[in-house]
Amino acid sequence: MSSSNNYFSHPGKLISEHLKNVADNARFIAKSNRLNLSQFLSEEVLYDVVYIIGAAHDFGKFTKYFQEYLFAEKPEKKHLKNKPETRHSFISAIFVLEVLNEYLKEKELLEKEYYKYLPILAFHVVRRHHGDLRDILDDLSINEEEVEICRKQISAINFTDVQKIYDSLFGEINFSFDLKIFEKKIFGPIFWAYELKDKARDLEELRTPFFFLLQLFLYSLLLDSDKSDAAELLKIERKSLTGNLVDKYRAEKFGSNAVGINAIRNEIYNEVTSSVKEVNLEEEKIFSLNVPTGSGKTLTAFSFALKLRERIEKEKGFTPRIIYSLPFLSIIEQNYDVIDEVLGHPASDVLLKHHHLSEIFYSSSEDEYNGNEADIGKSILLIEGWNSEVIVTTFVQFFHSLITNRNRAARKIHNIVNSIVIFDEIQAMPHQYWLLFESLINFLAEYFNTYFIVMTATEPNIFKYSKSLIKIKSKGKFFSSLNRYLLKINEQETSLENFVSVITEHLRKEREKDFLIVMNSIKSSIKVYDALNNTAAENDVIYYLSTNIVPKTRSERITEIRKPSEKRKIIVSTQMIEAGVDIDVDVVYRDFAPLDSINQTAGRCNRNFKSRKGEVNLVNIFQENEVNGKKYFPKTIYDSFLLSKAEETLNKKQSIEEKDFLSLTEKYFVKVTEGKSDDKSTEILDNVRCLNFSEISKFTLIEKDYPTVDFFIALDENAGNIWAKYEQISNDETLSSFEKRNEYLKIRKDLNDYIISVPKNLAVGFEEGTINFISNELLNNFYDKETGFKRENSGNGVVGF
Repeated sequence: MSSSNNYFSHPGKLISEHLKNVADNARFIAKSNRLNLSQFLSEEVLYDVVYIIGAAHDFGKFTKYFQEYLFAEKPEKKHLKNKPETRHSFISAIFVLEVLNEYLKEKELLEKEYYKYLPILAFHVVRRHHGDLRDILDDLSINEEEVEICRKQISAINFTDVQKIYDSLFGEINFSFDLKIFEKKIFGPIFWAYELKDKARDLEELRTPFFFLLQLFLYSLLLDSDKSDAAELLKIERKSLTGNLVDKYRAEKFGSNAVGINAIRNEIYNEVTSSVKEVNLEEEKIFSLNVPTGSGKTLTAFSFALKLRERIEKEKGFTPRIIYSLPFLSIIEQNYDVIDEVLGHPASDVLLKHHHLSEIFYSSSEDEYNGNEADIGKSILLIEGWNSEVIVTTFVQFFHSLITNRNRAARKIHNIVNSIVIFDEIQAMPHQYWLLFESLINFLAEYFNTYFIVMTATEPNIFKYSKSLIKIKSKGKFFSSLNRYLLKINEQETSLENFVSVITEHLRKEREKDFLIVMNSIKSSIKVYDALNNTAAENDVIYYLSTNIVPKTRSERITEIRKPSEKRKIIVSTQMIEAGVDIDVDVVYRDFAPLDSINQTAGRCNRNFKSRKGEVNLVNIFQENEVNGKKYFPKTIYDSFLLSKAEETLNKKQSIEEKDFLSLTEKYFVKVTEGKSDDKSTEILDNVRCLNFSEISKFTLIEKDYPTVDFFIALDENAGNIWAKYEQISNDETLSSFEKRNEYLKIRKDLNDYIISVPKNLAVGFEEGTINFISNELLNNFYDKETGFKRENSGNGVVGF
């Protein structure tokens, strides 16, 4: 005799319990969010839709085919898994479609605008809950063969048992559904499938990102609730953070007697943070913090976010997460360490770091998760879901989670909604995506109650049409009060060889000053470093920084550079150092670049406002090439459009004081705004509005023009041990592919500490798409411990990041 206790979703887990848990949790999360969607849908209907998706998403697991597969032994299990009758997502998707049709019909909403598309979105979400989203029209291309498999599956379900389960599940929302309606649909003609495609085409005509963001929100709720229940994750309780945490930290660390640059930092901090009480929480959701480099933006923005969170919690009844997003890995560690210190070195449920090189061990304040290796699968779920109060991450992680079709990336969308997002160094956003960025951010702010703080010393004109953008009132005063350096512009082109001679002479004349030389390519930076290293004085310490050296060495050198020293520091770098890396030198030399990059590099000069004015020298360097003549290094890595706008802005200027950079930068970004193309943004927005997920999947925030080859550099004994572990995992035939993935993830951060990517044309004979091993014995053939991968005989390829 059958009963509801005979059906399982996973080994040891009753399907009735799983469906109830997923539906309840998804609805709980949805109700915890505060959305402004009344223009489109009622809240109660949305909550019920979320519940129905959760309750219906595994309907196909009630078939005898799936139950036989679940409990089969290994050889038979593999055979059963590949049978189309075992698969459950498609039949479950049609089931949720029909359930929602009946639900909306009962509420007389099925033909109303916006509501009538909900069944299609739910179908799409459930059909792809074990994969990535595809184009909605493709998913709705249902054929007779697929429906015939559904008919077999329907015939293999005990409707009496399943009806009882759904009577109980849907009774929770005062709704009932007769499964015979679904049976009749499946065994009838499939003209309904053609009607669905017509309705989806109508959806495209509405030209709104609403359905895209709602689709991702529903997808995220189902994915997170489903995976969390299947993995039996304990619920992570939200943690309290007071709004005065940074106030206390600053008082303890810096005291109250501030002079010079610290007095200016205090003034900026006080003005910005005190303005929180004046914010209109309903109307003002995008904030601009445009202040000079080195003026304490990190602590100021974080304090503003904490105080804003506290106000929202008290007045609006929800607690935003704080997402701190940065463009470069080189500054993530630095900013994370500051926030970690402010928060008192908390567990992962309070502060989480997430990027492709970060650790994957999750810990909680109550010790439910302690980051041990046994919890690796659970750690991955918790980290990738952004289950923390404060998340420090990259632009790439954020935007590839928002503009995505990928299952793993989209699972955190519900935790982005209702959050406070800080975009640090926003000038790094590629100009071709400004319109896309503005459109989606404005929509999230207005309808999904998400707050944004954009900050930079060089503010691009992204939010020109935003009604809710609030700017700091006294930014002009702060820029004019800081006049730390003079930018000298050398209009004469200079060869790389001549440039080295100029630098060498300057270093000889001013031996007491620290220097930073920023080049536009790795190849030119190595040539400068080698030349200076050969002529260095006894008291000089020369540092080399670029992505040509392994991440572990880069991190160690940045830490060393930031320490006080009696010796004179000479730093040779690519532009990886230009934004956010907290170093202070007396003299800067910078190869020509877009104006925001020039300004950011200049921000490393006299950063702490010493009595003596700093000096920044802008040069335009070329290298003679027997085949192509002069090769200008800026043009090898920078957008020629941005370079031309920088040249126009700086035209005929011989020098610029820091205090004049604000007006100059504003003129530059006006030129960029007027001349830029929005074609890429418009194309993606069109695909967003039409739910063309195959095209959306092609979005990359940072485009790479050249193929690369990865190398693991066995630089020391530790590297050798890590590689041995990697090979052991790779060669272990007892591990399944899933188990291997989890074992790889345990060593991912350590492995990546020794990996560099090199342009393919510089790595002839090495494999692309794998990790090439450079052993310690072969190290001298391929890698220099000071400057990294050896390029002297490697052709003309350049890379500067």
